[in-house]
Amino acid sequence: MAECWGWYGMRVPWRISWMFMLLAVDTLTADLDSTESPFMADPFAPLRKSVTKEAPTPRYLGRYSGKLYPPPSRDMTTRLPEFLPDGPRPFIPDPSFLPGDQDIIANQGDVAVLPCTVQHLGTRQVSWNKVGGEHFLSIGTEVWVQDANLEVVHYTWPAGVGEWNLVFREVRAQDAGVYECQIISTEKIIWKVKLTVVDKPPHKPEIRIEGKSFVESGQSVYLRCNTTEGDRIPDDVDWFKDGDKIEAKEYPNVVITKFRSRDTMSLVSELVISPGTSNDSGTYICRSSSELIASVEVNVLVADSSNVKRGTGVSHTQTGSGYNAGSPLQNPKIYFTGNVLLVCLSVLVSMCINRLNT
Repeated sequence: MAECWGWYGMRVPWRISWMFMLLAVDTLTADLDSTESPFMADPFAPLRKSVTKEAPTPRYLGRYSGKLYPPPSRDMTTRLPEFLPDGPRPFIPDPSFLPGDQDIIANQGDVAVLPCTVQHLGTRQVSWNKVGGEHFLSIGTEVWVQDANLEVVHYTWPAGVGEWNLVFREVRAQDAGVYECQIISTEKIIWKVKLTVVDKPPHKPEIRIEGKSFVESGQSVYLRCNTTEGDRIPDDVDWFKDGDKIEAKEYPNVVITKFRSRDTMSLVSELVISPGTSNDSGTYICRSSSELIASVEVNVLVADSSNVKRGTGVSHTQTGSGYNAGSPLQNPKIYFTGNVLLVCLSVLVSMCINRLNT
């Protein structure tokens, strides 16, 4: 019985069966080593292989079983962009505000300008907002609120200086407050401006005429009438000459223009006569719709051809019609005295000649 269980004691069929089993196991082991199957004898062989022979791929970077993989190779590091210049980077100063007026007082209804001057802004933006407000009023030159009364006026100056002024076209009482001009950046850089709105002082009703009272003949007669009724602009003005209203039909050589000024709440009318003649001399009156009256006396000087230059003798200029009292034909006394002196002089000359002959 012992011989039956030993190798040599086995019977031939059993020996053949064991040989085929060993051959099959050897073949299966060779196939598993070549395909790296998970059923191989050493399951940690791939891990040891990746650690010792080659660098890990990004998929396996990190921690595994409490241990770190080797660091990535240099080829996997990020390179600097090729467009960066060589050498040190140029120095760019930080943006800053330039000094300016921080307390603005404006009359209600007038234009109010809040200044903001920035130097070295670069690619940053400038914004305006009101202290206590919920939103930006503007960013850059764009207004971010629905208010047609607001605008941002931008000016560019040398040395990297720019102005970003917040303008109120017609400032109102509710516009009063503190405003911030801010440079949008990581650091909060703010310039504060206080706006105070006061009531516009009342204007007294007034009317006045400007122009020359003496004009040479042939030159233009120019008169300017400026009138205001205080807080409102007058409706109209009328012109009169010597008590008669100036109409286009009766005075075709007179041109009258009118325009209104909202800044001064006044109505301005201009009267032009070109060319001026002696018939244009007289008293001119400007009357507003509120019965305000102003007048001026205009004299058109007509020069005679025998006039003496001004400052060198007696002037023969006449105003309107009349005669010159200095003419010898118009003054008999001067004419008679001149003749008597001429006769006496002739007698003396003749007596002297006779005496010399004798």
